[in-house]
Amino acid sequence: MNRATPVLRLTPQAAGSLQQQYDTISKELRALTRRCKEFERQLKARIGSNAVRQLHKDTDNALLLADLVKEAA
Repeated sequence: MNRATPVLRLTPQAAGSLQQQYDTISKELRALTRRCKEFERQLKARIGSNAVRQLHKDTDNALLLADLVKEAA
């Protein structure tokens, strides 16, 4: 029942291309994370921590509701 996972073999060119894509996406993700943290810091400074916390809760609930509606359809 326990099957070995097949090994994925890539050509050096394909591996290099994947590594380059990974590096690019990783760099973009770091930039977006940095921007998001700074945005959140400034938002807290302007409207307060409690308002930001409530906004996060409302956003999470809205996303959950959208997922439920999508799943029900």
